[in-house]
Amino acid sequence: MNKAQAMLDALRSNYLTDLPSHIDDMESLVLKLEAQGFDLEVCRDLYRQIHSLKGSGGTYGMHVISDICHPFEDLISDLLEHNESLYQGFVATALEYIDLLRKVTCQYQQSKNPGEDIKLKLQDLRNQALHSPYSALVVESSDVVVNIIKEVLKLYRFRVEVAKDGYLGLGRILSEPFDLVVTGLETPRMNGMALISAAQRLGGKFKNTKCILITASKLKQDKDIPDFVLQKDALFRESFNRVVHRLIN
Repeated sequence: MNKAQAMLDALRSNYLTDLPSHIDDMESLVLKLEAQGFDLEVCRDLYRQIHSLKGSGGTYGMHVISDICHPFEDLISDLLEHNESLYQGFVATALEYIDLLRKVTCQYQQSKNPGEDIKLKLQDLRNQALHSPYSALVVESSDVVVNIIKEVLKLYRFRVEVAKDGYLGLGRILSEPFDLVVTGLETPRMNGMALISAAQRLGGKFKNTKCILITASKLKQDKDIPDFVLQKDALFRESFNRVVHRLIN
């Protein structure tokens, strides 16, 4: 074993040793919200801790930790946008994410790879969190476009998750199935065409996913590109709404 690998293994071991205390801290913040009601600073602190854990999990090759933190982070984002969700099952769902993190941490500490039961439980929590029958991933760097897409999708009861670039979007697709992927053509690190092409090679869990590509450029649609191509223009909201309506009816 070379020195670099030995150092990485030592860092990973220290990370796993410290991880339970970080999870305990997150649980304390959730319980504080339950006891005291909505508190902006507590929510922000919780979000920061989950976000940090998401990144460090990937750094040390414990990708299931990152997979759990993605929707947990989305749950906190929803709470920051809609305070009333605190009283609609937020605490119970947040504590289930924390219990799942503890279970996965224990498995990693025992040098075990988390099994299919973890993935099934995580999928159940994702759907339970927003009581949504459909799931969508939006890969787009423009906040204006993302907000339009989210507004339309939520009318049709989609659970919406967002990635700001194609590389992050592909990571989300690898970690969970989506009913719909909406991606901009002009996205950082991996453009929309490359993202969809890479995802299509997965087959399996991606074969039933519908794809919408959005672009400010003129792009001819043919068999080699997604189910729908929409222009980013003044009529985008209306055209996007029509496509989503068609997909679920």
